[in-house]
Amino acid sequence: MKKLVPSMEKIDKIFNYLYLKEKATQSELSKALDIPKATTNRILYTLVTMSYLNQHGKEYTLGNKFEYFADKNQKYNLIKNISFHYLEELSLKFKETFKISVLDKNKIRVIASVESNDFYKITVPENAIFPLHAGAASKLLICQLSEKKLNSLLPEALPKYTENTIVDRDELKKELFKINIKKVSFDNMEHSNTISAVATPIFNSQNKIIASISCPFFSSHQNDEHINEIVKAMKEIGNNISFTLKNIPH
Repeated sequence: MKKLVPSMEKIDKIFNYLYLKEKATQSELSKALDIPKATTNRILYTLVTMSYLNQHGKEYTLGNKFEYFADKNQKYNLIKNISFHYLEELSLKFKETFKISVLDKNKIRVIASVESNDFYKITVPENAIFPLHAGAASKLLICQLSEKKLNSLLPEALPKYTENTIVDRDELKKELFKINIKKVSFDNMEHSNTISAVATPIFNSQNKIIASISCPFFSSHQNDEHINEIVKAMKEIGNNISFTLKNIPH
């Protein structure tokens, strides 16, 4: 059986102690956790330098890096909470399913979804994940990434899901360039043989795309006039959500 790294065990004890006690001095940590003073001093210095801990005089607390790690989930919750009633509004008006998606490391993740009230409907649960290259929301959420970042995330030969999936990375980059200009993305049965979709962006205060509103629909029921109305409504709501996010104090 593999052994744990001793220094990591000590760090874990310090994190847990500070989480429960909120603050402690070096001598208190050394005594309570039975860690030699010199070792405690080196660990604390390293953790403060790397922002895992804050130092206030002689006392230590959990640091800014924990807030940074937690911030992503808080950001997702904020977007979800602001967006949800808009999704309901869209779903009631157009009798379609609407969802909010984000780029989560190397995949696209749905953080909010409201289903159509029709008997025949597309179901997309929260936390559903999709590939980066296939789908309206997927392409929209990666269209502003640098070429270096795209190359690190996407293999040269992309997985094929349908006959319409873009499997060439360079061809996909051309598509992403057009999407970034138009700020609207379409899925022409690229991930499913029966489902198409359209997506529009949500922006942060730097006008970077941080989330997408998208509407998947059965390809056999596609109506251009209906889709154009959906795009117009989603763009307007995306702008409203973006405005709200930009004006929330940080």
